[in-house]
Amino acid sequence: MPHSQSSRLMRVAAALKRRAEALHLQRFVAPAFALGIGALLLVVFQHLSQSVDYRSVIRHLWNLTPSEWMGAVGATALSFVALVGRDAVGLRYLGARVPRGALWVGAIAGSALGNVTGFGALTGGAVRCRVYGGSGVNAAQIGRMTVFTSATLAFALTLMTALGMAGAAGTLSGMLHLAPEKLRWIGGALLAFGAALIVACPTKSREIEPFGRAWLRFAVPARRDLVAQLLLAALDVVGAGLALWSVMPHAQVALIDFLTVYSAAMLLGLIGHTPGGIGVFEAAMVFALGSAVPGSQVLAALLAYRAIYFGAPLILSAALLAAFEGRALARPLGVRLADVGVRGASGVSQLAPLFLAVVTFVTGGMLVISGATPAFTHRIALLQTVLPLWVLESSQLLGSLFGVLLLFVARGLLRRLDAAWWLALMIAVTNFVLSLAKGLAFVEAGMLCVLIVLLFATRHRFNRRSSLFAEPFTTGWLTSVGCVIALAVWVLLFAFRDVQYSHNLWWQFAFDGRAPRALRATLGASMFAAALAARQLLRPAAGRFVMPASEDLAEAARIVRAQERSDAGLALMGDKSFLFTAGRNAFLMYAKRGRTWAALHDPVGPREEWPALVREFVALAHAHGGRAAFYQVRADALPLYLDAGLTLMKLGEEARVMLGEFDLKGSQRAHLRYALKRGERDGFTIEHIDGAQMDAHLPTLRAISDAWLDSRDAREKSFSVAAFDDDYLAAQSALLVRQHGEPLAFVTFMTTDLNTEATVGVMRHLPDASSYTMEYLFTQLALHLKAAGYETLSLGMAPLSGMGATPLASPWHRLAGLIWRFGGRFYNFRGLRGFKNKFSPRWEPRYLAASGSISVFITLADLSLLAGGSRS
Repeated sequence: MPHSQSSRLMRVAAALKRRAEALHLQRFVAPAFALGIGALLLVVFQHLSQSVDYRSVIRHLWNLTPSEWMGAVGATALSFVALVGRDAVGLRYLGARVPRGALWVGAIAGSALGNVTGFGALTGGAVRCRVYGGSGVNAAQIGRMTVFTSATLAFALTLMTALGMAGAAGTLSGMLHLAPEKLRWIGGALLAFGAALIVACPTKSREIEPFGRAWLRFAVPARRDLVAQLLLAALDVVGAGLALWSVMPHAQVALIDFLTVYSAAMLLGLIGHTPGGIGVFEAAMVFALGSAVPGSQVLAALLAYRAIYFGAPLILSAALLAAFEGRALARPLGVRLADVGVRGASGVSQLAPLFLAVVTFVTGGMLVISGATPAFTHRIALLQTVLPLWVLESSQLLGSLFGVLLLFVARGLLRRLDAAWWLALMIAVTNFVLSLAKGLAFVEAGMLCVLIVLLFATRHRFNRRSSLFAEPFTTGWLTSVGCVIALAVWVLLFAFRDVQYSHNLWWQFAFDGRAPRALRATLGASMFAAALAARQLLRPAAGRFVMPASEDLAEAARIVRAQERSDAGLALMGDKSFLFTAGRNAFLMYAKRGRTWAALHDPVGPREEWPALVREFVALAHAHGGRAAFYQVRADALPLYLDAGLTLMKLGEEARVMLGEFDLKGSQRAHLRYALKRGERDGFTIEHIDGAQMDAHLPTLRAISDAWLDSRDAREKSFSVAAFDDDYLAAQSALLVRQHGEPLAFVTFMTTDLNTEATVGVMRHLPDASSYTMEYLFTQLALHLKAAGYETLSLGMAPLSGMGATPLASPWHRLAGLIWRFGGRFYNFRGLRGFKNKFSPRWEPRYLAASGSISVFITLADLSLLAGGSRS
């Protein structure tokens, strides 16, 4: 290799390494920064709230009139109309067009999500990508539009703040603690700078050369687009400001002064990068208005503002997206949106899990913080007449613990896990009852009702079968949970500031003991959150299932052919990983589902290699925090699994036909002789297909297989069940039944080079085949293999067979016996054994060897999912 090329490759490798290290560092820098900002904000709030009383805040909040609430709602609507206009101008800046319906859905839903979660350029941009993408707007365009709208919002906030400084410097000087002359000078300079930028804009947008990378290409906006965006951003800010103005006493503050302070606080919130500017915005408003409006009234208004301007649009957006999913609403809503031009409605509905995850996280945070606050005295007095004390005490504690669990479950909803959906539903229903029992918390109960409705409306979106806590929790997610807990602790200290702390508080249980109840609930929530976070951070990596490489399949095929157990041919299906010995003379085939690492059958290869393979596989599963399982192992190998510390459980029995003893003589074989005669009378003929001929017959066999699957509305199985796969069948032989020359049914069989035993593989028949077809086919198969010199034919396992009740039987053995006797409605256990019994087989037991005791039943559930094709 030339020296220059080698040097270039080394530089590229070094650059990639530096980038990987930077990304790794970034995973921890952002959460650490967020924690630092959160801690600083709590210190600031603690200082600002010294003169504020919790009860007065709640009293002002509940004393807001309906007209004030409606005024805030109307101002919020005005702000979101302006947001739609801002998106329209942003799309015009790109030269793109979307239908009107898509514009409204994308702008409102994207802004609502961005406001609540923060980093609106990312979360809101993701929503817009999904909604506008149906109209051909790509991610790069959405990124440029987001940069444009975000920059112009910051520009508009700066100009509005500057305008207020220049026009109302005398009033603002007392609020901002700056001299009026200095405020006027700063405001005038900012206005002059802004005017110069507007004048400098071209009449048509002009693209700037990329700064090193093509994705950094940006276009200078046309003057009309910039002015329109600034005016709409100003209208957006004015609407949002009026929403807060409506619920805040403002007799001492003029509107222009208030909007100036509001604009400056919003700008600080954008710079702080907290979700929705939370904390930074509130601190700035309290600091600026504290001298003109009592702090308790400012805090009450800010709480109402957060609920109206941030919470209501989020719930409305989630409900709108969930309406796409609802069976009762899907058709009329879909027609209505189609009428206004929303294309890609299915893509819009895929955003429902994202919004539901955010709503769930917010609801969980609300429950945790609610547990740290005192209930209303008159409501407690009412509950005292109908509920015992232990119900009230446990309700508040359990409500906080379930709130913490919702914070973690929200991650599973984001990943569309079915387990997360069920858990969220159960928690929401349970907490609905607890919210009433702990203090008649009607607001919480209403929020939980909304969550329950949204869950039901979006049920079929959560279709991923996976363990909830097997999913990774990012450092950022755990940091968000930590911030909620820290806020709950601060609220507890703020709400009960007048209560003198003593160790006796922990053990006080009384209806009027609101502080001890909140103290115990907050401590329980903190410890529960810490335990769940520690479990996620300290548990070993779950490991991943990896499809086998082609060279591993070739090695496995070589080992399979050199030994006598034909059922080892299932390794060649390509749906299982391999664990080889060091010398690659033996292997285990396995798959993974959840925390279950399941090996199929005993090891394959020389028997002296088995003990080391079993020990290595158990160690591999335990190293990843999983459960080792060996499925359908034989009785002669059980000591290996007992020595490995595994639990044994009988699964059933395998039917093995001794071909040397098999014939059609005697009364016991009368049904087989009849099946052959009936087949000959119906025009059946048999055709043997060996490995060399299989490729030519695959289309014929595929047609029979597809018809069989369609008639049962089924799909191919895997893992322990042979499936129709071209590469897998190419290494086997088959018998094909024709009726009057037309293909009717077939069965494949696995063999090895030793030609001692065969195992039935894939068996299929056309839906209209007679009931004697498969009996005829299996009889012909047994006769064919006997003539070829094979010793045994395995017909496969009969589940739960041979599980008769005995006085000393284990609970599993007794349960399996009951299922065998009474489970015929769900699976034809007895019919399957009865069919195989026609061939007078030798029944050999098969076992499950698995880690644990109670967890064995979880392993059984995972094994059934593996057979159905699930992997994780």
